[in-house]
Amino acid sequence: MITASQPNKNMWRIIIGGTIGNLTEWYNFLLYGFLAAVISKEFFPFENELLSLTLTFTVFALSFIVRPLGGILFGWIGDTYGRQKALVVSLVMIGIPTFLIGCLPNYKTIGIASPILLCIFRILQGVSAGGEHTGSAIYMAELAPAKHRTLWVATVPTSAALGILFSSAMALLIVSSFNSEQLSAWGWRLGYWVGTLLCVISILLRVGLPETPDFLKTHAAGQHNRYPFKQLITDRNIFRNLITVFFLASAWGILYQILFIWMPTYLTHFQHLTHSNALFIDSLYILIFAGLLLCVGYFADRINRKFLLRFSSFSLFVLAIPIFLMLSSGKLWQIYLALGIFTFLFSIFLPVAFVSMVESFDVKLRYTGLSLGFNFGLAIFGGTCPLVVTWLIEVTSNTISPAFYMMLAAIIILLTSFRLQDKRGQNI
Repeated sequence: MITASQPNKNMWRIIIGGTIGNLTEWYNFLLYGFLAAVISKEFFPFENELLSLTLTFTVFALSFIVRPLGGILFGWIGDTYGRQKALVVSLVMIGIPTFLIGCLPNYKTIGIASPILLCIFRILQGVSAGGEHTGSAIYMAELAPAKHRTLWVATVPTSAALGILFSSAMALLIVSSFNSEQLSAWGWRLGYWVGTLLCVISILLRVGLPETPDFLKTHAAGQHNRYPFKQLITDRNIFRNLITVFFLASAWGILYQILFIWMPTYLTHFQHLTHSNALFIDSLYILIFAGLLLCVGYFADRINRKFLLRFSSFSLFVLAIPIFLMLSSGKLWQIYLALGIFTFLFSIFLPVAFVSMVESFDVKLRYTGLSLGFNFGLAIFGGTCPLVVTWLIEVTSNTISPAFYMMLAAIIILLTSFRLQDKRGQNI
């Protein structure tokens, strides 16, 4: 058993245990997006392929919309009973619906009950995921040395990127290994059964982790807040921080969804790449992204964070339309170049934004504040993003129209940067 007074001696176990659940969560949560083309045929088998895809992404959006409920639930658990307990419970709760989706009969077998149950299980996944990503970031930030906090927090989106990479790679392996009949009958389910196994492994790694010293100190002094949600919405200054986190997470959600979740669908359905090629390209840049996040996390502990945020926002705004012009050019080398530029600029934004969000709240209500603000932003803008950008292309008949949504995200980042405080090297 690790004790809270030994974080440095057990650094790697803490980092692995603290982030493994995040990898598992994003693998399970986003596998649905990577297999959307297959799932749409199984649960929404309509003649209009775009309608089936739209309904599939509507269910995807619903699972994001309920994430704030999970943020409130796990925020309360994390601020009242401890960060480690909340992180274990979130894994248990995401593992159950993951297994059930893998066993769910399709529309041809049980009719309308099939998409309804799919909706319910995806909603349960969304609630469960509402406290994992933010909880991992808080856990790492509170155990990290102050001078390396951004780097430690960067391991959380890095683990998420690896989870997405694993999810994308699994989807690529599945669609490449089976013919259409096998894929439809049972092939796509393998990804969910692997996800269930990941949950079990992650729980076993996490149950022995220590609680953070910040929480233990606050709890021992009787200063923990049993009703953090009330203070978040009644204290004006804290509420302003909540709104700041909401907007940062909104921009995060738009950019993440376009670049890594929706992009395979865009390349497949609108640029006519094969599903396998689209998933390969996506997987390659997720791997590059994971490495870049750690590099940026290292340097962001040494240079001005606001500069990094403003550089990334300005560059994304200016280059959004050129990026989508290259993506729609039909030339493979331009697609690779466009996604490379997008990945680089987004990797500059994300670690700085995440650590700034964690630092926006006091320890007594940090879990609730971050989970609520982050998940509302992710739900409203991130969860609906694939639906919105697909709709934009449909109504404009223009495949570069998602660039304008990117530009909106860039404006949000720039404006929000003026509200942030740079707490590099300071205790939080």
